[in-house]
Amino acid sequence: MEKPPMTTDDLSPTGPVQPIVLRSWPKIVMMTPTLLAAFICGVVTAFADVPARDAQFGIIHLVNLVFMLVLGINLAMLLYDLSLRGFLIIALLIVCLVLAIFLVDRSGALWEQLGRAFGRRVYANSSFYFLFTLILLCNLAVAWVITRFHYWVVDHNEIIIHHGFMEEQERHPTNQARFTLQIEDVLEYGLFGSGTLVFTFADDRKEYSLHAVLRVRSKAMALDKLLGRIAVTEH
Repeated sequence: MEKPPMTTDDLSPTGPVQPIVLRSWPKIVMMTPTLLAAFICGVVTAFADVPARDAQFGIIHLVNLVFMLVLGINLAMLLYDLSLRGFLIIALLIVCLVLAIFLVDRSGALWEQLGRAFGRRVYANSSFYFLFTLILLCNLAVAWVITRFHYWVVDHNEIIIHHGFMEEQERHPTNQARFTLQIEDVLEYGLFGSGTLVFTFADDRKEYSLHAVLRVRSKAMALDKLLGRIAVTEH
């Protein structure tokens, strides 16, 4: 009885190659810290007494200022891609600035002025925070839906690129496919382990980039194993 022809999966020492799904997330996913801050601030302000307009600076004002600080930093993350070099430079500049203030103003008067400047009485109630949370959740839900239609599938013989709601597909052979891993923003990588995967294919010399791939290092390790096994079995 004639045996069926062997495939690359039969030659693989660990069984069939599992396809890898890659999704490029919209930037809105990086607003998750603001989402968490808004929800926490909403819970705190819901159980705290609302201060009067002329009340002294208290816990509610501090909560509101912390939320504004998180929102400001989060928006800056969306605006700038901070490389490791840029992150280190900014960190060193902040340290140098603090040390310079300590050396120049030993009496502490400048620190008191800075405290009064940042001690502004900002007002926001729980309704504002919960509504803000709901708006962000709706946008994140839309982002999740988008990634269900825009994604890549890396299989043992081809790479399928899905382009949207009309099931448009682009196919490239896995053979001789190459990719590089790029960490463009250290803050985004620190939050979600996100990065960029840049692909080149044997049938098309153009570069294809997948930005904001979550858990990008684990995806890259899986791609290394899959592409490496394909190269060994085909050899």
